[in-house]
Amino acid sequence: MTTLLTIGETLAVASTPVGTPLRNAADLHLSTAGAESTVAIGVRRLGHTAAWVGVLGADELGARVHRELAAEGVDTRFVRFVPDAPTGFMLRDHRTRDYVSVSYYREHGSGTRLGADDVEAAFAAFDGIDMVHLTGITTALSPSCRAAVLRAVELARERGALVSFDVNYRRALSGPTPEDVREILPHTDVLFVGHDELHIVTEEVEPLSAARELLRHGPTEVVVKRGKDGACAAADGDLFEVAGMNVAVMDVIGAGDSFVAGYLGARAHGLPIPERLRWATTCAACTVGTRGDWEGLPHLSELDGRMETDKTVR
Repeated sequence: MTTLLTIGETLAVASTPVGTPLRNAADLHLSTAGAESTVAIGVRRLGHTAAWVGVLGADELGARVHRELAAEGVDTRFVRFVPDAPTGFMLRDHRTRDYVSVSYYREHGSGTRLGADDVEAAFAAFDGIDMVHLTGITTALSPSCRAAVLRAVELARERGALVSFDVNYRRALSGPTPEDVREILPHTDVLFVGHDELHIVTEEVEPLSAARELLRHGPTEVVVKRGKDGACAAADGDLFEVAGMNVAVMDVIGAGDSFVAGYLGARAHGLPIPERLRWATTCAACTVGTRGDWEGLPHLSELDGRMETDKTVR
């Protein structure tokens, strides 16, 4: 069993029903969302140990976030509650199936309070950490959050843990910046980047060429997420591709993080890159076909039955 440590922000989320504008909605669906915590839940469902490090407000939304993560078996010992900052909140207006407007209420929220001390406490308490997953979202939240990410990279390298980094650009945060990524890239083992984020990390625009070029900057594996078109990866000079799955889309939010969970879960099981891509694509498809960021993520026992997809791997 592999132990994954994730570090970042988790928000409370309220969503309108699909096809219902917020101004006319009578009901809202309450849940939680966070790139790193979605990965933690996904890896946990795939049979590994996962922990999330973050800061929540000492409020009812913070209690809900904590309860949902703990209910999914995620280790929450390293969650810190603060009384003077609210838990971040996200409001999703699902006007149509294809158009979703997202409003964030996170400025001065608890998630921005994450710091290097939180990371150091988690590393000190764990006897063994095999993988550390980080995202560019956290680097863009606040200076202390950026320091936390950089400290996590340092400690992971000292411990010999694998470092996974997802660029995860967020327009609302104007980050991560290319400078943030360049600082982390040489210390990254597995890099995830969306096809629409390639301009942040490389001048290459073709996904396979970009993946191969990025190997020269430090990572041993580069994975480019291509949405409905599947994904591609480069490692040790070899290139791999997998097609997307045909699925009736309910909600695309959370698909990229679900993809990462599937890839890292398969990697932790010792599977080769083609199988990692298949697991990743399947997990992403399960998420877009259901409501919520992580609720549809498959458990290990159900994965085989959901991987019926044509694939092209070379």
